Amino acid sequence: MPAAASKHLAKLFPMSDVGDIAKWCAQRGHEKVVLRTQRPNLLNALEEVGIRSVNEPSNLVLWLDDEINEGEPWSFASPDADVVIEASLPTYRGVHALAVETDRAVILTSDGDSYRRIEFIEGSTRFKNIVPVPHEALTQSAEQAGFKLVDRWIDWSMEEPTPGDPCHLSLFRNLK
Repeated sequence: MPAAASKHLAKLFPMSDVGDIAKWCAQRGHEKVVLRTQRPNLLNALEEVGIRSVNEPSNLVLWLDDEINEGEPWSFASPDADVVIEASLPTYRGVHALAVETDRAVILTSDGDSYRRIEFIEGSTRFKNIVPVPHEALTQSAEQAGFKLVDRWIDWSMEEPTPGDPCHLSLFRNLK
């Protein structure tokens, strides 16, 4: 196996799951969330730790699984809110593993011009054409809405991102 491939595969372990995400949210003291995700079991995991889903401004907004392609999260955030965005980045041609979790696997395919997100979830396959969001564009959008970048990781492992990563998890805070 080429060294670059083994480097990217190593980032997939240990596997994260929706329980890890729910614990992270609970440890930060959140009680409600505006949630946009493709993860089939995340809502239940959040409810199990006492976090309820709402459709009104909240102190936690989770915009995961390239949902940034469907609309911006900023208007769902209350003052001092945390907004977490998980999105794909523009990348080179090929197939890139984004996530291997306990209940799903996700890959990103690119021919250099177009991008497709493919999810394998509970015996089914979902395909979605997406537009990757570069760090700079996302940060600029956040700043225009009054948010500041607090941290950025490769994924829920909270590892520092490296050049060439196919995705990112970004934490923004509302400064209004």
